[in-house]
Amino acid sequence: MFDRSWVRRSGAGLKYRVGVSLLAISAMGCGAVPAMAQESTGTIPQTPPSIENPESDEGKADDVIVTARRAAIESAIRRKENSDTIIDSVLADDAGKLPDNSITEVLQRVAGVTIVRFDALGDPDHFSAQGSGIQVRGLSGVAGRLNGREIFSASGGRGLSFGDVTPELMAAVDVYKASTADLVEGGTGGQIDLRTKMPFDYREFTVQGSLNGSYGDLRKKVSYGASVLATGRVETGIGEFGLLVDIARNEFLQLSHFLRTEPYYKTRIGAADYFIPGGFTYGDQDYERSRTGLYAALQWRPVDTLTISQTFFQSKYEEESFGHGVFVTSKVLRADPATSQFDSNNGLISSPNLFLSAPTTFLPVTGTITAGGNTGFSAGTSKTTDWSTAVDWQASDRMRIRAAFQYVKSTSTRQSYDLFPAIPYPGNFAIDLSGKFPEVTLPASSLAGFDDPARYMWNASQDHLEDNRGTLYSGNVDFEYDLSDDGFFRTFKTGMRYADRSERDNNSGYNWQAFGQGWNGSPATFFSGAAAGEYNKFVFENFFRGQANLPTSLLLPSDAAAKRFDVAGDHVRYGNRIPADSFGPLDLTSSRSNSMSAYALVRFQEGDAFLGVPVQGNVGARFISNKNQSNGFFQQNTSTFQRNGVIVTLPTVGAPRAGSRTYERLLPSVNVQLLPDPTVHIRAGYNITLDNPSFTALRAAGSLSIRTTGGGGGAPGIFDGFTTDAGNPRLKPLISNNLDLSAEWYPKGGTALHVSLFHKTLENVLIYGSSNQQVDVTLAGGVISRETVQSTNIFNATENAKIKGVEAGFRTFFDMLPGVLSGFGVEANYTFIDSKNPGDSYIDINGVRRADVPLTGLSKNTFNVTGLYEKGKVSARLAYSWRSRYLMTTNSNGTNGDYVYYKAPTPGTTNCSATAPVNPFCQFTDISLPIYSEPYGSLDAGFTFRFSKNISASIQGSNLLNEVAKTSMGGYDNGQRYIRSWFVSDRRIDGSIRFSF
Repeated sequence: MFDRSWVRRSGAGLKYRVGVSLLAISAMGCGAVPAMAQESTGTIPQTPPSIENPESDEGKADDVIVTARRAAIESAIRRKENSDTIIDSVLADDAGKLPDNSITEVLQRVAGVTIVRFDALGDPDHFSAQGSGIQVRGLSGVAGRLNGREIFSASGGRGLSFGDVTPELMAAVDVYKASTADLVEGGTGGQIDLRTKMPFDYREFTVQGSLNGSYGDLRKKVSYGASVLATGRVETGIGEFGLLVDIARNEFLQLSHFLRTEPYYKTRIGAADYFIPGGFTYGDQDYERSRTGLYAALQWRPVDTLTISQTFFQSKYEEESFGHGVFVTSKVLRADPATSQFDSNNGLISSPNLFLSAPTTFLPVTGTITAGGNTGFSAGTSKTTDWSTAVDWQASDRMRIRAAFQYVKSTSTRQSYDLFPAIPYPGNFAIDLSGKFPEVTLPASSLAGFDDPARYMWNASQDHLEDNRGTLYSGNVDFEYDLSDDGFFRTFKTGMRYADRSERDNNSGYNWQAFGQGWNGSPATFFSGAAAGEYNKFVFENFFRGQANLPTSLLLPSDAAAKRFDVAGDHVRYGNRIPADSFGPLDLTSSRSNSMSAYALVRFQEGDAFLGVPVQGNVGARFISNKNQSNGFFQQNTSTFQRNGVIVTLPTVGAPRAGSRTYERLLPSVNVQLLPDPTVHIRAGYNITLDNPSFTALRAAGSLSIRTTGGGGGAPGIFDGFTTDAGNPRLKPLISNNLDLSAEWYPKGGTALHVSLFHKTLENVLIYGSSNQQVDVTLAGGVISRETVQSTNIFNATENAKIKGVEAGFRTFFDMLPGVLSGFGVEANYTFIDSKNPGDSYIDINGVRRADVPLTGLSKNTFNVTGLYEKGKVSARLAYSWRSRYLMTTNSNGTNGDYVYYKAPTPGTTNCSATAPVNPFCQFTDISLPIYSEPYGSLDAGFTFRFSKNISASIQGSNLLNEVAKTSMGGYDNGQRYIRSWFVSDRRIDGSIRFSF
């Protein structure tokens, strides 16, 4: 512990408080466990005061009435001020409530932290109102921790899905932006520690709870939630015992609408080239989620110097959704420039007649365009359970020993089923992309066809199953020795940790099956011959709140027909495993990581070491030895296609695949802090951090598929090339070399200002890209053919990426104002980040590979502004969060295919496929366009009124400005980007009543 008796506050009647309740989740290492509440003299705690009793009246001006939320804010500031390294914290108030309804919402307001408003960073087609992925200072390598120990979700990744965690169980959330040697390895972007409550944090028997409801204006249905916590402690003949039980359950309902344009294909019209969108897609997603959290903690203190703790944590996430969509696609659409509007780059803005054309003449084709729809059902669960036993022993006046054993089990199941009909769209339509949303107008003569079931054909179905199971066994022991009370070196700390993590993933792939097509031996079938209830008239009600002009009434397969598949039945919904016979032997991939680490750390402190300026800090290193291994199969999927005029069917075959890599690394860390004034902290730090590749990236599994075009007329698609996708079990870990410089000012309680500079150099960046490779393909009868395929693989970049940035934050209350005005406050932060990632690349619309993109997930500018009011019985805030454009992926489904650029009307005998030689009429072009999330901001508000010290009521509103989330696609001439998609979702109102006795 640091002796900080030489540091004292001056002014405003403030001083350091020395009474502290040490929490189980001390930042001081993975083995930290709660100790008894104790008084110390002349020391500064390494953990904050009790979450439930954040601060007594000591240290505050007499005329300031401090609310529970303000006390939590002030405790979070003190935790940042007194930390060994650069962190930010969000603490629960005395009702055990974090200020937002999900962990991701809590984190988005922390300086330097951003969230992804989609299901995943690499999935730009599915919107998520509560957000998913977390980036710290631009990096997605963020390690999830529970009470300082490793925690994860069994979804092929390494980290925790923060959306799966019930926020009511949390006492606080810590964001580590820099590292110390005693932190568990992992997290190139940082670590996020979810800290739970412990019974010894409470002085007396306590019961807390809440009831809440939530309403979305698109979904138009109320969801409910509740939580309860009970804790107490008792003295017995064998020592003091404490028990805490915390249970929470809440629901979330969301309806979102989406619009999407296909890539703008390069199209020759007359003597010039234009960029014409290859169609559009629109639809909705009706989503339901229930989240259940259970937490229990038992503590035993047989003697004053020994505390033994046992915790049980379980978070369960269940979801179910229905999606409905319509897609109109073609790569040979044209428009008349004389009647159409284009931008300066010759990209289409609007046209009264976008028509299907013939490559042989460039003239309109009479008939219908390729159009379809889908009704999809998906369901899944994720359950993570953590059992942790910890011992904290003050072995002597100077020696402290901590030890812990942890077992984590996580399961994840998912199933989906989609039905695809063919929809009778005409071969031409008008489109206007000049407004806020696209407008599509169809010929009046075609509208009647949308009500005729005889014109809808059952096209195909697709099913998908996943069943993942992961476990972790880990143990650690830490020794801490006080070297001196007044020497330069104050504390020596050392420890070791062993962890064995494994995961078994069953993944059926996406099994696409054609219905009646003629060539597959079955006659075409239409809606008119379907049984009752197989389809219905679907209306996209209040679509984009009435602001998008599209056909919103047509026939689609019913939800009941899509849900009927439900292979696993209630197995998925209630968290059990999908029956084993639902998977084939080639669907299984097993992965394992064994790691052993040891560290040593020394804390130092001197009152006048640097030109009379007090200095303190720590220096240390962590050595890690890790082995990754994976076993799986590379499989060729069954498919039927036309090649050279012959119908070919490939058989399903598979071959075992395995691989491993062992690596060792020393991770040094140095943190130095100067205190030129008791209220000013200047920090400098250097450390190396690493991220182990995800199990998905390391998987020794892959597949070969076929890319087709055209077809029709009862014939399968025309062969357009082979594609493969595979993991790489020999990936190296991502290494980040980090430099940090921070200046912090704490002039009075509740007020803080910081400015930070940071620089990161990244080695072995993981790239998800494509290249052409030679692969053996098995034909009918077992014949092997050596083919050139477009392979999508993950690999380590050969060039380093760099990140540099500045972060600034400010928080204060205007205590100097008179009366009720003194309750006002403000919190604001801003982050600027610049990056270069020469190892990543994309293929532009002309088929040229380029390497000029930033790191994925990184916004150049991010800011949060929150107006606060904390006075007496009232707590309120108005918060706006905004981030600028960022790269989501360079290899996204829908923009990573191919098209044929026709240079002139093409003779019908000309071969323009991927295997054709270069010719003067056409050019086969591969593309992989980068997808960006466009700037997005959200305004949220909250108001709490405390009726008494025991009961309060709150109301919160989110997405109050009805923000539209948008993505764009790059890779066009002159740096032009075109809007790829638009999303709208619910504006939400949440109300709750909380009690604490």
